[in-house]
Amino acid sequence: MGRFDVKNFFKSMVSADESYDDEYSDEYIGESDEFIDDGYYGEPEQDYSNVGEVPPYSVEPQPAATEFRGPVAVQTPVVPSHNAVVIMLTPYDIRTSQVVCDHIKQGHIVICNLTSSANNQRVVDYISGSVYALDGKIEPTPVKTTFVCTPKNVDLIVNSEEMAKPNVTAL
Repeated sequence: MGRFDVKNFFKSMVSADESYDDEYSDEYIGESDEFIDDGYYGEPEQDYSNVGEVPPYSVEPQPAATEFRGPVAVQTPVVPSHNAVVIMLTPYDIRTSQVVCDHIKQGHIVICNLTSSANNQRVVDYISGSVYALDGKIEPTPVKTTFVCTPKNVDLIVNSEEMAKPNVTAL
């Protein structure tokens, strides 16, 4: 390997740049040395007398990086628990089904008793769709015409194995 010669390196750099200088002329086309009065005479002086005092910056001492600080406890807010409201309703059409859904939306637990009506399937479909949209739960009871609707913040625990089966309907 050869030795790197700094002096020759810089000479080669200068000689390479000189070849580019020949292509351009040093004359400026269209430029003149005449003074053109455009009305601008520099920056106006500004008055800084109305600037208020800046308060001094206070720095709190920080512990050294090697200092062990120990575990930090995270404070979680305590949410006051309200008494659960349980409402028993008998929906028989879409209008009364909306009342059931409004109560679920407000966070109430609703027990629905169906009457023998031709609209029962529509009522159950409407309420179950709304409960699903509100992230709640709906479960039938052993009595086939009664079911329980809960909002998303209420856990509904089904005790019976028969009731826990997914294909049980309220009708």
